[in-house]
Amino acid sequence: MKNGVIISNCFQGSPEWFELRRGVVTASNVHKAIAKKGTETRNGFISELIAQIATDELPEQINARAMEWGKAQEPVARSTYEFARGVEVEEIGFILSDCKRLGASPDGLIIKENRGLEIKCPFTSKVHVDFLLMDKIKLEYIYQVQFSMWITGLDTWDFASFDPRFKKTLLKFHTIEKDDALFERFKNDIGEFLIDMDAAVNKLALGF
Repeated sequence: MKNGVIISNCFQGSPEWFELRRGVVTASNVHKAIAKKGTETRNGFISELIAQIATDELPEQINARAMEWGKAQEPVARSTYEFARGVEVEEIGFILSDCKRLGASPDGLIIKENRGLEIKCPFTSKVHVDFLLMDKIKLEYIYQVQFSMWITGLDTWDFASFDPRFKKTLLKFHTIEKDDALFERFKNDIGEFLIDMDAAVNKLALGF
C-alpha cells in the first residue's frame, strides 16, 4: 500500500463514507475528471464537486433498484471469490490520498498478494453474459480500477462480475495489471482538473 494514504474502515454507504467522498475525485467518477477539457462532462463534474462542498450535501443516488441489487449481492460475490481463489478478502471502507482530494472504495483487498478487488453485480444479466463471453469491461470501469491502483500503489487488481441468477458460472474475474501510460495521464489530467476546480472556487468567492 502506498505511504501517506488514509484508510477508513467505515461501512460503504454509511454517513461517514459519504462524508469522506464529499468534494473528492473518486475512482467511480474519475472518468469525468479526465474527460477532455471544456466538455460538459468535465465542467459539470467540477460544478458537482463544488456544490457538494458548498452545501454540505451529496446528490441523491440514481437508479436505486440497480444499486440495491448490487449492495445485496456483493457479500455473496465476495465470499464466492474467496472460495474460488482460496484467499481472504479484507473489506475496506474508503482510501483517501494524502492530499485528501482523491479517493477510492475498493470492494476488497487481498493483503498477502498486494491485490485489490472490484466486484460488479449487474442488475441486467446481459451485462454478465457479455463479460463471460468477451471479458467486456466498460471503459469507465477500467479507469476506476486503474485509478484505484494509482491511489493505493498496488500493481494488480481483479475485476469480478457476479450474477446469482446463473446456475453455472455465477462468478468470473479478470486480472488487470497497472497501466503506466494511464497512470501518467492521471497525474497530468487530474492535476489540471484540481487546478481548474480551485480556480472556479476562487471565482465564486466561496471561501473554502
